[in-house]
Amino acid sequence: MEKIFGIEDFIEKSNNTETVDELFSVYKTAMEAIGFDRIVFSLMTDHVFIKRAAKHGIVSNYPDDWMQFYVEKNYEVIDPVRSTVFSSFGPFTWRNMLETLPVTEAQKTFMNEGEAAGLYRGIGIPLRGPRGVLSGIGAASSCNDADLSNKNILSAANILSQQFYTVYLELEMRDRSDEEMPFIKLSDREREVLKWAAQGKTKSETAAILSISQHTVHSHIRSALKKLGANNITVGVLKALHLSLIQI
Repeated sequence: MEKIFGIEDFIEKSNNTETVDELFSVYKTAMEAIGFDRIVFSLMTDHVFIKRAAKHGIVSNYPDDWMQFYVEKNYEVIDPVRSTVFSSFGPFTWRNMLETLPVTEAQKTFMNEGEAAGLYRGIGIPLRGPRGVLSGIGAASSCNDADLSNKNILSAANILSQQFYTVYLELEMRDRSDEEMPFIKLSDREREVLKWAAQGKTKSETAAILSISQHTVHSHIRSALKKLGANNITVGVLKALHLSLIQI
C-alpha cells in the first residue's frame, strides 16, 4: 500500500514545504497518483485565527472556465457537495451522495454540468480544524478512471487531505506569527447565554434553562458583548459564531 499511495513520502515532502502553493503542488501529485487529478480546497467557515474568511477555491486546479461559471451562477448556494461536507463525518463519493441524500433537480443539473466540464468520479472530504472551523476538499478525475470501488483509495485520499490541511494551517499561522491576533476569552456562562440566544431563546427562557435569574442572564450577556465589542445581542452572537467561540 505504501508503494501505491506513497503516503509516508507525501508526509515527509509536505512537512518540508515553505509556501501554500508548494504544498498544494505536492498534494496534487500525491492525489493524482491515486486517480484524482482535479482538486479544489475551500474554507467552509471563517478561519479567524489565520485571518482567512470562508471562501470557495482557496487553491484549485479545477478547469478555469468551470470555476468562473460556478461563481457567475452563484453555485455555492446549491452545491450539494458543499452542504454534504458540513454534515458528513468522513469522506464520501459524489455518486453515493446523489443516491442516498435528497437532491433537488437544480442540484442534479449542477452535478451533470460539472461532469460535462470534465469532473468525473468525484469525492468530498470534510476537514475539521481548531475552534470548530471547517474546510473541505473536492477531488475528481478528468480521465474518469478513479477506482471508487476500492475503499483503500478513499481512505488514502482522506489521509493525504488531512495532512495537507494540517500543514496548510501551520504555514498560514507561521506567516502570521508576527501579527497581533485577536484573542477573546468568554466564560462558560457567557458562551451558554450566547448559545441560547443564537437559538432564539429569550432572556427568561435562558434563565429557566440554566436555572439562574434573568438579571444574571442579562449580566452575562452585557459582559460578553463588551468583550466582543458588540452593541447588541444580534451582533454579539454573529461575532461569537464567526470567531468559533460558540457553536449552535
